[in-house]
Amino acid sequence: MQTDNVEELQLVIEYVELPFLLTILELNIKKIKESNFKLGPLFELHLKTMQDRVSKEQYRVRQEMRRRGIKVLEQHQLEDRITAKYLCRGYTHDLRLLWSKVKADTEVRLAEYLGVDISEIQRP
Repeated sequence: MQTDNVEELQLVIEYVELPFLLTILELNIKKIKESNFKLGPLFELHLKTMQDRVSKEQYRVRQEMRRRGIKVLEQHQLEDRITAKYLCRGYTHDLRLLWSKVKADTEVRLAEYLGVDISEIQRP
C-alpha cells in the first residue's frame, strides 16, 4: 500500500472517529456539571479545551480531505461496527471499523491530549 493511500485512509478513519470523541467529551462535561466535585469547574474547563482541540482537528481533517478530493458518501452505525463509503481518486471504497477499534483509538487520542501514558491504565 502506498504512503498516500495509508494517509488517505487515516484521514477517513479520523473523519469517522472524531465525532465520537466529541460526544464522549460532551457526556463527561454533563456528568461533571451534575456532580458535586469541588474541582468540577476546573475539570469542565479542561474538557472544553479538549473539545476545542478536537474541533480544530476535525477542521484540519476536512480541509485535507477536500484538498485530496476525498469525500465520505455515507456512514452507518451498526451494533458491532461503523461502516462508511467514501470516494477517493474517482473510486468508491468501503470502511468498516469495529467499535472496539474506535474505543481504542479514542483512548489513545485522549491519552495523547492529556499527556499521560495509556499503558499505566489498570484494567479490571
